[in-house]
Amino acid sequence: MSLFALALPASLFYLFAAFRQWQAITGRKAMNRTIVLTCTMIGALLHLGYIGGSMLGREHINFAMFEVGSLITWVITLLILFSSWRKPVDNLLVGLLPMAVVVLLCAAISQQNSPLPHLSYGLAWHILLSILAYSVFTIAAVQSVLLYLQDLSLKKHQTRGLIQALPPLQTMDLLLFEMIWLGMILLTAAFAIGWPFVFDLKGQHLIHKVVFASIGWLVFAILLVGRYRFGWRGIIASRWTLIGTGFLILSYFGTKFVMEILLQR
Repeated sequence: MSLFALALPASLFYLFAAFRQWQAITGRKAMNRTIVLTCTMIGALLHLGYIGGSMLGREHINFAMFEVGSLITWVITLLILFSSWRKPVDNLLVGLLPMAVVVLLCAAISQQNSPLPHLSYGLAWHILLSILAYSVFTIAAVQSVLLYLQDLSLKKHQTRGLIQALPPLQTMDLLLFEMIWLGMILLTAAFAIGWPFVFDLKGQHLIHKVVFASIGWLVFAILLVGRYRFGWRGIIASRWTLIGTGFLILSYFGTKFVMEILLQR
């Protein structure tokens, strides 16, 4: 079976779920969580089938930029699905699912192949934990944007439109810091496992990656300290989250873009 034959229907299920949730948010149709979550789950299963064929169904694991991006968006989708059982976060799918569609279709169309034939067991765990950490921080970034808009609107006494569709401000705030704590644990573990394999930053083309990732980790560490000591929340927390996530994106995708697209390595 062609991998595109899995990517296309997965994308259609994702888009339908996002569109159906958007209709509920805007009041065009009644809320139906069963349809939205079921379509998202079917799309995620098809997406998993694509990942299995594109990344794992080869002689060596394929770590091409769009393939890794596809894996990250799949993890994000699963996290939102699981979170929806405890918190009313279904509306986040409206923004996340179209993003997953774009990345998935780019991966299916480009069919890039970037294998790592000599990948050790330790490095495999480092990459896996890094991908999971980046996935969590990506969700946190989206969550921080919504939290920022919600906080700003409430201060202006505007409670219509998007604000009506979001969970209470306290729930949004707690969810954001749950994601940040989880992301920090995963990222710290990835650093600890991967550091022994770094022996030549320049020769391994890791200088920019290590610098940006370290800055991102430091930004989130400061945010958590600020939360504990000074009670940072709302707009302050949103800004720090976006800055930290930005550095992590530069760390991985910036390096991959330069190496694979610009330098063709």
